[in-house]
Amino acid sequence: MKLVVFTDLDATLLDPETYSWREAAEALEALKKRDVPLVLVSSKTLAEMAPLHEELGLTDPFVVENGGGLVFPRGARLTDSFEGLLDLPVPGPNGDMSVLSLGTGYQELVSSLAEIAGDTGAEIVGFADMEVQDVARIAGLSREDAAGAKDRLFDEPFLVVGHPDDLADQIRGAAASRGLTAVEGGRFWHLMGHEGKGKAVGLLVDQYRRIFGTVHTIGLGDSPNDFPFLELMDTPVIVGGAHSDHILSRNLRWALKTESPGPSGWNEAILSILSSRLDIRK
Repeated sequence: MKLVVFTDLDATLLDPETYSWREAAEALEALKKRDVPLVLVSSKTLAEMAPLHEELGLTDPFVVENGGGLVFPRGARLTDSFEGLLDLPVPGPNGDMSVLSLGTGYQELVSSLAEIAGDTGAEIVGFADMEVQDVARIAGLSREDAAGAKDRLFDEPFLVVGHPDDLADQIRGAAASRGLTAVEGGRFWHLMGHEGKGKAVGLLVDQYRRIFGTVHTIGLGDSPNDFPFLELMDTPVIVGGAHSDHILSRNLRWALKTESPGPSGWNEAILSILSSRLDIRK
């Protein structure tokens, strides 16, 4: 049986304040030694994720902007499985990358978000409304990283000023009436015109099974934005364990929950699973 790992980034593999993965170094090295595919699944953009993918020395595709696209760096596993479906190559830090588009284009999302604000009376501020310095301040990013966060293709992050909980259902309803989805992430809401992280991850899981036969999937995340792909996993892990059981689906009620948040919790979970009795093929 082959182990395949899918992971969210912010507040999961990455520290929510420093965006460092260093506390997960031991587990990352253990996965690498076992040649375990590690797929990054995030609301982050291609511009943000490509350098991290290279820094971590990964060789598998990754999921950008909450499932709006699958990115295949040069030489990535599964690239041949999607041949003929990939968009034109885009520049990357380690050669050209190919993208499989799964979502509504960005400019259409920006226009729809303005309409949703008008329909609901909510004071909504999207990334398109923010300057680079605003994104840097709110998200705790450097100016360079904030510029990468604004370079979007399939997903518009936004803030609801005032009392967002009072307007949550209205915002979701206004999005749904346009064939879109509004979901809460760890720091921002996100408007998207695709089926989310679950659809993108499901496509990859199917192809890993085609290549490896029997696989055991592990997924790690920290927020409701991650639940759709965690529900597909054989072993879902909620990093930080901050969510009450009443908001979890039946499939996630028995998810593993780490005490520690961020990369320390990630490290704890992966090392524990690797030391378990799972029959993992090296």
